[in-house]
Amino acid sequence: MKNFMEPESVALIGISRKSGPGSFNVMENMIKFGFSGRIFPINPKAREILGKKVYDNVRSVKERIDLAVISTPRENTVNILKDCVAAKIKAAIVVNQGFADADSRGKEIQQEMTEIAKKEGIRILGPNTLGVLNNFNNFTTSFMPITKERAPVGLICQSGIFFVGALEFSGTIGKGIDVGNACDIGFCDALSYLGGDPDIKIIAIHMEGLNKGKEFFSLARRVVKEKPIIILKTGSTETGAKAAISHTGSMAGNYQIYKAALKGAGVAFLEEDGQMTYAVKTLLNLPTMKGNNVAVITYSGAAGIMVTDALERYGLKLVSLSPETIRMVAELSPDWMPIGNPLDIWPAVMKYGTGNAYSVALKAVLNDPQVDGVICIAIAPMIPEFSFLEVSESLNRVMEELPHKPVVAWLYGPNPKKISKKFESKKRIMIYPTLEMAAWSLSLLR
Repeated sequence: MKNFMEPESVALIGISRKSGPGSFNVMENMIKFGFSGRIFPINPKAREILGKKVYDNVRSVKERIDLAVISTPRENTVNILKDCVAAKIKAAIVVNQGFADADSRGKEIQQEMTEIAKKEGIRILGPNTLGVLNNFNNFTTSFMPITKERAPVGLICQSGIFFVGALEFSGTIGKGIDVGNACDIGFCDALSYLGGDPDIKIIAIHMEGLNKGKEFFSLARRVVKEKPIIILKTGSTETGAKAAISHTGSMAGNYQIYKAALKGAGVAFLEEDGQMTYAVKTLLNLPTMKGNNVAVITYSGAAGIMVTDALERYGLKLVSLSPETIRMVAELSPDWMPIGNPLDIWPAVMKYGTGNAYSVALKAVLNDPQVDGVICIAIAPMIPEFSFLEVSESLNRVMEELPHKPVVAWLYGPNPKKISKKFESKKRIMIYPTLEMAAWSLSLLR
């Protein structure tokens, strides 16, 4: 995979002569992204593109080429791959659609590509792919603009939408591999590379179908011992499975069998769109739970009951707090207030102030040996008169002192977006849009 992710020289075969907005020019995007290696445009109908000499054929280039990016009609693909073999190129990305994702002729061409890879030793990514993204060396083969922010997150997907829309799917990523139709390079190759990559701490995967199931499950079982793997497997319905075939030519397989096998391998298996971003930030930033015992701190008795139901759905439970924890919180509470779990601290807030009461409660439960994780329910005020209810700074100071257990939170009130950023600024407390998702996030850390 090094030739795909860390090339020093790239041939762009079928490169467009157009540039600027709407041109989808791979070379223009590659240069803007900051790639500092050598680029060899290949187009028999041009002499110069974006100031670079253009070659008629990849065999005309007399320098070493690490990677070829092929953006030509499908009928030309096999012959171009043969040219790449003759030019001693070891890696190629085939961008275009119209292969196993299309008609019988497309399937035949893709099979020929697979045979070339096996026979000649050239590795092929795609077809039907945006290729790769490496934010650690400013390299991408995408013809669409991509964010340059980076995090130690590796993404493997079967659609370019997850490159372009990474912030909405997984959050900021460091490296990405779009396997597309996976005629040669597939999930096993990508997972093996990212699993051994010291830049990557967590791996997020969008999967439609899987060709080498047993090999992948075995590999995932090994990789997950070193870093978390999160998978969103689509095609759970009959209609969705048919759509996967038309999108990438992938056989979606029996969803429940995949689910059982992946969960058995230790993978965090997602079932809903929108979960990936929260799963990534949870596993990337929070420590693991030693057990399933949870303490809940709340201003609202009703919210405490709601989260209790959610915890049970995800195999977590409210733990009985230790006598010392109860004593510490009771000192702030009126005599008539029963102290339990969920821990309703509103009377203490009224008497001692929000920051003081919440800090004491959080310290108490984090020091409780029976507590494995904490859910905080807090207010996100909008107007200055109620800013005293905002506790992000107080709780982050507690987490600096006691960082070894995961703390997640749900905010209610008119200003959750701004207050969430304040909570998450130290990467010690993560915020979730619902109590259900806060409980679910803790379950990922077991």
